[in-house]
Amino acid sequence: MLALDPMLEGGLLWTPLVIVLLKVLVVFVVGLVATMLMVWFERKVIAGMQNRIGPNKAGPFGLLQTLADGIKLFFKEDLLPRRSDRFVFALAPFLAFVPAFLSFAIIPLGGDFRDGNDGIVTWFGVETRVQLADPHVGVLFALAISSIAVYGIMLAGWSSGSKYPLLG
Repeated sequence: MLALDPMLEGGLLWTPLVIVLLKVLVVFVVGLVATMLMVWFERKVIAGMQNRIGPNKAGPFGLLQTLADGIKLFFKEDLLPRRSDRFVFALAPFLAFVPAFLSFAIIPLGGDFRDGNDGIVTWFGVETRVQLADPHVGVLFALAISSIAVYGIMLAGWSSGSKYPLLG
């Protein structure tokens, strides 16, 4: 039996719950590692264009520079405009970045796709796909998630309490 939504199989079993958590973990880790590598590659390309070395201090070949920048970000001071709506101003970055990470939910990250197979794997005796979203509604999911990111940008400007961020 194919477990597209393991929670609807009749009762709460631990195996489907573990499978869903494994899928979430795989998608989360692949998304973060892919983002870290893309930022590293972008920095190396830009450094090559400017005839500099680029990131090379943190880790081998500078691969951990993005991780070091993320750790540094947690220790920075939060600056809020005086007349800002604090809750919406703090929520806006999440509405902008979470849809980008959710787009990894429709990408099949494992399975056998050779000879017309549809990427089904067996974990703990249950057949499932290594992706979070149902592949039949993947395009609809991608369009819906990508439209939410615009609200994060708009809310960041609106919640700042100034008219200038909304100008463009």
